[in-house]
Amino acid sequence: MLSAVDIKDARIEFKTTKDIKSLLQEASNAMGMDLSSFLISTAVQRAKEIVKEENILTLSRQEWKDLQEILDKPQKATEEFKELMRLEGFES
Repeated sequence: MLSAVDIKDARIEFKTTKDIKSLLQEASNAMGMDLSSFLISTAVQRAKEIVKEENILTLSRQEWKDLQEILDKPQKATEEFKELMRLEGFES
């Protein structure tokens, strides 16, 4: 019996060349998977990597050192900052 997570309710269609389809079929066979499962698992894996990369901030050693210096020496609050902090939602 299918559970709610097993129900496939979306379709993706695309065209490619015969050579590319043959290559993908060969790769899916090597993995012991049917073509659709291979394409989906490969695309999902890559999509997760891309999303992860987009959500991670990478700094060089110098950039990290500069950021640490800034955080270690907080600036004196300006009048504009004090005014901002008095807005609703910034109560202590």
